[in-house]
Amino acid sequence: MPPLTDAELDQLEVLLAEMSERSEAVPDLEQLDGVLAAMACGPTPSAPAEALPQVIGEALPFADESQQVLVMDLIERRWQDVLRAVEAPVQRLDDDRALNPLLTDWEAVIAHTPEEERAAFGEVPGLGAVWASGFLQAVDAFEDEWLLPADDEGNEFVDGCLQLFEVLASDEAELAPEQREMSRDERLADAMWAVYDLRDFWRERASRRPVAQVRKEAGPGRNDPCPCGSGKKYKKCHGDPTKAS
Repeated sequence: MPPLTDAELDQLEVLLAEMSERSEAVPDLEQLDGVLAAMACGPTPSAPAEALPQVIGEALPFADESQQVLVMDLIERRWQDVLRAVEAPVQRLDDDRALNPLLTDWEAVIAHTPEEERAAFGEVPGLGAVWASGFLQAVDAFEDEWLLPADDEGNEFVDGCLQLFEVLASDEAELAPEQREMSRDERLADAMWAVYDLRDFWRERASRRPVAQVRKEAGPGRNDPCPCGSGKKYKKCHGDPTKAS
């Protein structure tokens, strides 16, 4: 599938905005791109048609079947583009193959918004904040797949990667002093590298061969009476390998 052209990205942005009038759950283009990035680097990459309803908590509110076909085709092509970027063996973020999130310049958007409508925006999102929020939204939606056992040594690594998205998604006032010392571009770059780190982590996990478990029929406990009728405990009778017949 060819990547979306700028005109097609604009078309998708307009369609998402139109759909959001029917449901506030519909993500905007930047948020959607964050969702797709999480789906691409997570434990089990999932196609948008299957995953998006779970992420937003409801079916997408298409106006009709033709709009459904158009929107899902555009989203599927963007998903393939994101997946190719995430799977690429890049060493630099300025590599043409690297992930290139669709970020909105919210300050510019608000500057071109009529003054009487600006209050509806609230606080202006920082660069990459909405993308990071979409990423975390997808992680939360598939929490069972992302969740590791409490004693798994991988927890610290995954939590550290997700913390970079939380920092990027947070308002400046919510950040620790050392986090505010980083530029917004640096926080964005850290989160983008975390996408690749998570990709490698989950792919390495998936490559491990499961250990075959030998199922045994339930037998008497070591301290139960031996079923042979001797009156001895099982561990002192047939449970003792030196005495078993």
